[in-house]
This record gives sequence, C-alpha cells and structure tokens, in this order.
Amino acid sequence: LRALSIKDDEAELLGITDESEKIFTGELAKYRWQNLLALNAEDLFKTLETSFDLLQKKSKNPTVKLLFRNAHIKIFDKPTLRRVLHEIETFSKELDAIAHEGNKDVFGDMYEYLLSKLSSAGTNGQFRTPRHIIDFMVKVVDPKKNETILDPACGTAGFLVAAYRYIAGEYTSDKLKKAGSPRAMDKLSADEKNFLFNHMFTGFDSDEDMIKFGMMNLHLHGLTKSRLVRQNSLTDTTGMKDKFDVILANPPFSGKIDEESVSEDLRMGTKATELLFLRFMMERLSLKGKLAVIVPEGVVFNTTNAHTKIRKMLIEKGLWAVVSLPSGVFNPYAGVKTCVLFLDNEIARTKTELMFVKIENDGFSLGAQRRPIEANDLPIAMETLRSWRDGKRAENAMVSYVEKEKITDNKDLILSADRYRMSTSHTGNKWPMVKLKDIASFIDDGDWVESKDQSDSGIRLIQTGNVGNGEYRDKSGKERYISEETFKRLRCTEIFEGDVLLSRLPDPVGRACVLPKMDQRAITAVDCTIFRFNSLVEAKYFVLITLSKEYQDKVNSRLSGATRQRISKGNLLEIEIPLPPLEVQKKIVAEFEKEDNQIKAKLEEITQLKESIKHKASQIWSA
Repeated sequence: LRALSIKDDEAELLGITDESEKIFTGELAKYRWQNLLALNAEDLFKTLETSFDLLQKKSKNPTVKLLFRNAHIKIFDKPTLRRVLHEIETFSKELDAIAHEGNKDVFGDMYEYLLSKLSSAGTNGQFRTPRHIIDFMVKVVDPKKNETILDPACGTAGFLVAAYRYIAGEYTSDKLKKAGSPRAMDKLSADEKNFLFNHMFTGFDSDEDMIKFGMMNLHLHGLTKSRLVRQNSLTDTTGMKDKFDVILANPPFSGKIDEESVSEDLRMGTKATELLFLRFMMERLSLKGKLAVIVPEGVVFNTTNAHTKIRKMLIEKGLWAVVSLPSGVFNPYAGVKTCVLFLDNEIARTKTELMFVKIENDGFSLGAQRRPIEANDLPIAMETLRSWRDGKRAENAMVSYVEKEKITDNKDLILSADRYRMSTSHTGNKWPMVKLKDIASFIDDGDWVESKDQSDSGIRLIQTGNVGNGEYRDKSGKERYISEETFKRLRCTEIFEGDVLLSRLPDPVGRACVLPKMDQRAITAVDCTIFRFNSLVEAKYFVLITLSKEYQDKVNSRLSGATRQRISKGNLLEIEIPLPPLEVQKKIVAEFEKEDNQIKAKLEEITQLKESIKHKASQIWSA
C-alpha cells in the first residue's frame, strides 16, 4: 500500500494527469497510505478491510487487482495493527533516505531480504533458491539487452530480478557506477530501455501467492509491466508457441503429476516433474537460446527410459556444462543433492567435450543453519565456466572434461565425469579401485560436544557407540541430546536420513552404518565421520564393503595410537575400495539384504525355540 501510494505521488510530481496511470483516485483516494496513518486503531481496522476488497474490485490496474485478490487482515489486535503501520513508515523513511543517495533498488533489496526469511517450503514443494546461487547462474549465462527471459516456475521472481540487476549493471558506465548509480543503464537507448521494462521478463507459477510475491518484487524494482502469469507450465501450455532467448529456473522436483494432466506436447512416459519441466524448457528455447536450470542429481544418472531420453535431448539441445552443487545448498528446506545444467547451442556446437565442475563449498556451512564460511568454490567455478564458454580451456582441481562421443557411446548417457575418468589401480581386480576421498561429495567430522554441553532433550547426539558393524544401534534409553542454543554456538553439522556414519574408534575401527529416518534432528559426536557419496555410489554398498576382511585389513594397516588405536581422517580417505557400476552395486545390496532377512528369520525362530524350552521346563513343576 505504501509503495503504491508513493507511485501515485511521483506521478503527480511528474505532472501525469491520466487517471488510468494512477491507483488512488475517486472512491479509492481515501485509502492512500498517509490517510491510513492518520486513523485511530478501530477505524484503521475497518478501513483496511474495506480497502482490500475495493482495491481488488475497483482498480483498473491489473497488478493491483492481482495483489489484493483474496487479501485479508491477519492481525486482529487493533492497536498492534496500527503500530505495524507506523513501524513500516518509520523504517521506510530510513530506506527513502538511502534511495535518495543513489540506491534506487533499496525497496527491492528490502523485499528480497524479507522473502529470504520465509522459513518453510511452500505448499507445492517450492522453496527459495539462495541468492548467491541465482547470481552465479545468471553471470555464467550472461544475458544481453534485447533478449527475452523466462522463468517457468518463477516463485518470488528471484531469477528475473537477478537477471535485471545483471543486465542493468552491464549496461551502466563506470562513471555512473562510481557516482552512485549502479543501474542507470546509460549505455541503453530509449527503445532498448522500453524493451527491458515492458517486454524482456516473463514468469509462470501455479501458486497465486507466489505470483503475488513475484509481482511485488518486480514492481519494487521498477519492472511494473513485466509479464507474470498464474499458469502451470506442465498442464496449461498446450498450443503455446512463444520462444525465449534465456531461461533461468529452479523448477519443483521430486514431485509427481497425473500423466493425463500433462500437456500432450510434453508427455514422455513419466510423472516426474523435474523431467517434464526440462522438456518444457527445451521446447521453449529459441534457436540461439541459453538455459541454466537446477535439477536433482538423479537427472544425471538415473537409468529409467525417461531419464535417458531427457539426457539425449539435453545433449542434442546444446548441453555444455554440468555443475555439481554441495548437498546442503537448500537447507533447511531439503538436503537433496543437486546440479546446475547449462545449455547453449552456440557454445556446444563448437566443442567436442562436456565440462563437469564439482563445487564442494559455496561460502556457507552445509548444516541446517547456513552460516557464512571462508571456503567458497563459486568464484573460481564461475571464471572456469566463463573461460570455457568463451573458448578457453581452464584446468583446476574442480573441473573435468569428457568427450561427448564417450558419453553418447554409453547406452544410459550418464552425465557424470566420475563414470568416464575412473581407472583401475590394481590390475588383478575386476572393478576399478577408487579412494574414498574421490567418491564422497561431502565428508565431515563429528562435533566436539563436552558433557557440560549435553541436555535432557533437543537435538539427538549420535556417537560412535550408535554405529554398529554394518547397522545402526538405537541404544534406547541411553540417548544423548544437545540444545538448539548449543547447536548454534558450536556450529554443528546436522545429519540426515541416508547419511553414512563411520566410526574412527574401536571396535572395530572403520565400522559404518546408514543413518535411518530419525524422529528428531541429529548431529554426530567427534570421531564419528559423516559421508555423503556421489552419484556413483550406493550407500548400503559401501557399508557392506566395510564388513569385508580386505577392507578391515586396509584400515588396520593405517591405525595409530599407543593405547587406544584409531584411524585419522586423512588416512581413512586414502583407503581404496572396488567400485562396480551402480546397477551391480544395487544387485549386490539386494542379495545381501535377502540373506540378512533369512538370518533374521532364523534368529527369530531360535528365539521362539528358546522360549518354548523355558515354557516346557516350567511345566515340569506343575506336572
């Protein structure tokens, strides 16, 4: 309401008399922000309720009609409601002062900050993409003036705003940047600016609330005429022919949709939303189009027909780089491992290789609380990608190149450099031998938690005693916990279902288990190392390997310590294990689980026989 009122004030200062360009005219005039501030608590509550209804019904501005559709007051304590308005006015005046100093995007910055504090995933599974990941993707794609830009699952419009910021900065002279106008865009002509503000940006989303968030975000950045449409990109687009020069997205994934609901031109025998969105985006790219999209790691290595088909399409449509992100990027919403795919046919047709980049750290801790840290691979990764994009081959520890022909010769078209670069280090083995450090996407030690740090409840503390030889030991009745306050103070690493926990203490050293689903959040104590493996390793396969004599011999040969022997993290990571293809690993695990179930059944039978003997012995007394 305040922002819309200020736009009306600016229109009056500019001498605009066209009533269609204003919002608070006629019977809506009394709902201007300054008028609301003058009301007492009782009148304010009634007036706001009326204003929400009338603004939606009477306004001729489509943005206003959308923003206030189904709007209602959620603050029912009337003095508190009045205080909220006056607090908004107080800090907004401070922001006004900053804006007058040259930062014209200050309200957009504020709004994006508020959006960043949304604490949970949306009802449709959407969650906010971290700003630094968005900026990284935009800079690699390098959108230009006069290019149309789409986000087909736009949410709060973070990608569109980031693209606008990037373009505005690229087309502003250094002179104006130094003068405090970083987005003056003095290098653009009047027609080019008109295109940017009126035709460049398009966004779709199926959630009305997300469209409202996104619309206001664009509005506060001056992009008032951008096209944001409430539309399900997978079901509502049959017959849509629009093509776009740039597509940036983090579409919903791990979701399912009724196959009958999917637009006919997108159907490919799957209900997986991440695959359907990929097809939608590739279909909407112009001939020289560029795409950057976040996908779950399963897209690059799952072997269903639909996954293989989508990878074939990606390569044909100009895939030139695959960037692996750390597991915790989307905490606290999800711990899913993700990748960024970059497509550009202009780049891809000049290269015979695909580039693979593995990012270990993104500048933030990877636990539930994302705190800034010094380790950050993004700047080097970005320079590496931009060099490759511009025709220069960069060499560093995080990058690999694989011939496209080698990938297309693989019937499953797996998009993982690890699949193609592994070599056998022991010629007598059937499968290649790989070091643990080369197949783990995340490795971390447990946290040093002293006795005084423990509490009666809170976050579960998993210790080496919980790690059995191949299985998790619950140790019911002996649980340990730490408080939320201690968790934050110690900057602990949270663990999740599916993580592999490995004890570096006896008995035996090197034993491992897969963490099951927990009823509460959890961390590990010191000497209990956390492993998250890359896409080529089945966690249960690794745990099975730790039961072997060969593995134990390797561990024992690297032990240190005079009394209580243990293995250091560095020595542990140098251990090599055989690594067959993922499909073979899964078969091995299935066979093991079958035999393990037989053992459990036999043990249960033995237990029942023992109980039967006890019962018969008791009967002797009553004979």
